[in-house]
Amino acid sequence: MTQRAPAFAPLVHGLARNPAAPADLLLHLLRTCPELACVGLRDRGALPGRVQDVMSLHPSRQVRGTLAEHPDVAPAIRTRLLADPDWRVRIRAFGRRGQRPLPDEVLIQLLAELPQPSPSMPHTSEELFGELFEATRYDRHLVHLAATHSDPEVRRRVAVLAVWRDDLRTLLTDPVPEVRTAAAESLAEHERVMQPTDLPEQHCHAFWYVLQRPLSRALVDRVLATDDVEALYFVAINPTTPPDVVETLLHHPDIGIRCRAATRADLTSGQLLRLVTDPAVEVRTAVSTHPGLTEQQRADIDIGASDTNFGPLEGLRSAGHGDASVAGLDQARQWAVSGNRLLRRRAARRPDLPQDLVAALADDPDLGVRVLLAHNHPHAPAALLLRCFLEYDRGRDRLSALPQFPKAGLARFADHPDPAVRRLVALDPHADAELVGRLSADPDIAVRTAMAGCPRLPLERITALLDAPELAEHAAANPALPAEQMWRMLEQDATH
Repeated sequence: MTQRAPAFAPLVHGLARNPAAPADLLLHLLRTCPELACVGLRDRGALPGRVQDVMSLHPSRQVRGTLAEHPDVAPAIRTRLLADPDWRVRIRAFGRRGQRPLPDEVLIQLLAELPQPSPSMPHTSEELFGELFEATRYDRHLVHLAATHSDPEVRRRVAVLAVWRDDLRTLLTDPVPEVRTAAAESLAEHERVMQPTDLPEQHCHAFWYVLQRPLSRALVDRVLATDDVEALYFVAINPTTPPDVVETLLHHPDIGIRCRAATRADLTSGQLLRLVTDPAVEVRTAVSTHPGLTEQQRADIDIGASDTNFGPLEGLRSAGHGDASVAGLDQARQWAVSGNRLLRRRAARRPDLPQDLVAALADDPDLGVRVLLAHNHPHAPAALLLRCFLEYDRGRDRLSALPQFPKAGLARFADHPDPAVRRLVALDPHADAELVGRLSADPDIAVRTAMAGCPRLPLERITALLDAPELAEHAAANPALPAEQMWRMLEQDATH
């Protein structure tokens, strides 16, 4: 099967990601149309062991690379791919978020091999170290393994990582002089105060990086003199910015700069009192969460109506002095009962918030609190998840994919005016087959797509949609499709 009709590609994509597709069929796709199969295999939640074995030894670099990055790849298989003949596959096997971890002995061996890359490798050992630690997001355990590695060259290379970590301070007393020197020089550079000559002339990655490091007075004055608003956004929150410059920035005509400066933890009581009456509601809102204010002072601030932009719906980080990921649980408890909705939103981001506070925040009058709780807490009530899906249109797909999202009874939304809500019918395990079939001809393409993949869609309708260009892939991925019919689809193509 070397020449394929364009209509065949969607069918292969769908079959490859169909959770009901048998391993033999997936292996057949890898033999006959491996590149097309890879597109669907990337979206599978699970890869059978036999399929992984074949993919790891497949002649196609694309197939092996796809396996190397797959969330379900077995650690033993990924270990094999770390020795792949193609350097691109080896780098892809370094690791991705969600993959099962490699054994320590494998990581230790990998670290030992990086300083001596193979002749075919176009990257230097320094670049490979960077690739490995970037791929693993500077995983703390990996940093520890490198910092305690028996090979001093590994310890020396980890000492000069772009991201300095406290884990590396042990290298300052390493028994090998070259390691100690590298660690001392790296730490000195990390802590070096930036001078005007360090700041690039143009805005670029290095420009922003410099402004987040310790700043000299001369550099601060230079940025202040240029009145570069974007640069001042960073100066306004840099902890090394001198107090008199902070005072100047608190009076800056740009509202965004005043907002940034208002989040500083070192503001005086006099500065706070001025900021709570700032003419801009954005500034008053920014300072309203400052830890230097009392609850009564917060209550007296006019921060306007509730906004509908709640920032990232995943993760825990919050800007400014209230980082929800590092604050203690006692602090989060105080936020949860605050009269300030922004502090309650911070509490709602905590997946470890006690259940009594979860119950209280689930009925919070602020939509942002409810939405953030629904997205971030593993025990958020199912009814809250559905309510947030109906009330807030951002992050809906992630919300409906959560395991606690309620499925039963969603068929009642079949005639809802919002297409995104009508799509929920496909999740209802008790949805009537005739209803699903009707919605598979919905005016909205997203609704039709959802129904094409719904296992409650009648088989004759699934078969019909296999010939519909816009829905063929989703119908081919429908788990209600019998394996016998999957094979017939491939046999029919082979005869054309």
